[in-house]
Amino acid sequence: MGSDALASESASPRAREAARVTLAGSEQWTLHGEATNRDYLIQVAVPDSPPPPGGYPVVYMLDGNSRFPLAVVSRDSLTLRGPYDTTEPWLIVGIGYPDVERFGGDARSEDYTPPGGKTGCKIGCKTECKTEGNESPARETGARCAQRPSGGADRFLDVIADQIQPAVAERYAVDGSRQALVGHSFGGLLTLYALLTRPALFSDYVAISPSLWWHGGEPLRSLVALDGDEASRRVLIGVGDKEAGRRPRLATVGKDEVHASPAIDAAGLAEALVASHPNWTIASRTFHGAGHGTVMWPAMQALWQFLDVPPQQ
Repeated sequence: MGSDALASESASPRAREAARVTLAGSEQWTLHGEATNRDYLIQVAVPDSPPPPGGYPVVYMLDGNSRFPLAVVSRDSLTLRGPYDTTEPWLIVGIGYPDVERFGGDARSEDYTPPGGKTGCKIGCKTECKTEGNESPARETGARCAQRPSGGADRFLDVIADQIQPAVAERYAVDGSRQALVGHSFGGLLTLYALLTRPALFSDYVAISPSLWWHGGEPLRSLVALDGDEASRRVLIGVGDKEAGRRPRLATVGKDEVHASPAIDAAGLAEALVASHPNWTIASRTFHGAGHGTVMWPAMQALWQFLDVPPQQ
């Protein structure tokens, strides 16, 4: 066989078009948010186990473009009962944005942040910027600060409550009493804001490295001060122990105040919430060796452990 034939034969496997790899049991569609006038990429992963009698419990993952694959793989790996058995029956729903590789930038900045006040604060920027209405704190882009839209959390929660949850319930057999919201960073802020303003929207709220410095820590103050008469809710707050120094998180909780701290005091925040919400189940986790960008890896194991509770009778 000549050298040309050998070269052709060795090159042919590379020349073939490779088959796409997809997440088994997953599908997606685009949904237009009426309240936000924005399109959302909805990705759903059905577990390989049959739905329980009351329907599948549901995990809603914010930043779905980036976090949906991680949630699916972690569920299928960490909740697998045996090599030839099935996983825990959680339906996973990722909420992301069309034509986005990982994070939605301006879209998530607006969707995940509560309405602002006049408190000066920063987003990785050396210049302190005032915020009012829908103007956002500045962020550093090279040598300058750039504005991103903010303050759209209520509109985004309207989309979840009025459109996304009903669309999922229409397509799949789901358990309306077990619905978890999971968010990281700004997503964690949105998760706690939902707990503060719409505690009945979900049964479980999982906030990882939440941006509690937002507007001088006002969402955190409001959450700690919230009356404890709400129905029982389950809350998990997690942070990495290498997050200190990124920016003030305004998350150290004293008896009568919330003040700046170099890192989120997850245990202190959980303790304060337990005191004001005795009917809530509240857990905190600090992930050793994890920074702000890597914390979601260990957080996923904590997520499935936290959610692995028997249904209420």
